[in-house]
Amino acid sequence: MMRPAVLALSAFSCCLAPVTWAEPRTWTSTDGRQVTGEFVRADAEGVVIRRGDGKTVTIAPDLLVGEDLVHASKLAEKAKEKAAAEAEEEKKRLAAEKRAGFLEGPLTYGLSGGSENWPEDRKKRIVDAMDAAISFLNEHGDFKKHVTANNSPGTPTADANYDGWINWGGSISRRVALHEISHTLGIGTHPEWGSNIKDGKWTGRHALKQLREFDGPDAILHADRMHFWPYGLNFDNESNPEADLRFIKMVAAMRKDMGIR
Repeated sequence: MMRPAVLALSAFSCCLAPVTWAEPRTWTSTDGRQVTGEFVRADAEGVVIRRGDGKTVTIAPDLLVGEDLVHASKLAEKAKEKAAAEAEEEKKRLAAEKRAGFLEGPLTYGLSGGSENWPEDRKKRIVDAMDAAISFLNEHGDFKKHVTANNSPGTPTADANYDGWINWGGSISRRVALHEISHTLGIGTHPEWGSNIKDGKWTGRHALKQLREFDGPDAILHADRMHFWPYGLNFDNESNPEADLRFIKMVAAMRKDMGIR
């Protein structure tokens, strides 16, 4: 059976956070020496006590008398619980920042004003869709922009503009998020979009070159005033792992054709 001192030392080894709320007390060692002060922390070195003059003293756990050892163990456990609670709060804070538009990467997003009043089910669906799309675009592309997601129930599906604003209406999904984010990046919205289209076909050399690497030398890139195909992710049945990656490369190539850097 382990001695109490050894059990206490085991608890101390994972507790490094200072306990500033501990009351001062007189601590006694097994050889009769005493020190009065506040418990600061307990770790593998022992129990750290702060005296009234501000200096600290470290007492090895196996040198504390029984009552003080038990008291130090309780404080160490409280410190451990406090550290765990703080870690959980930090986790929640980071999650909140993520939802507010601080996802790591050159492409970020935020929610429009008043988002705290959105219906929770719609808010979660919008956030999940945006998180998935932004993470995917940052992992496989290089687009520098901050966009704003807005809850717009009156919008039939979804729409977006080059200023970075996305209205979420009746269609909410990762595929729709990818598609709408492409509009904020210039697809169908940049002033040079139309100058690259003739007779319903894209003429820009970068996008044509990219498409023909995918589909062969005779591949045609179709475009209208807002969309392109293939690989424009205009409908759910167009999305799959390969097509989604090709979509990113096509958007990047079309941005080059429009002179967007």
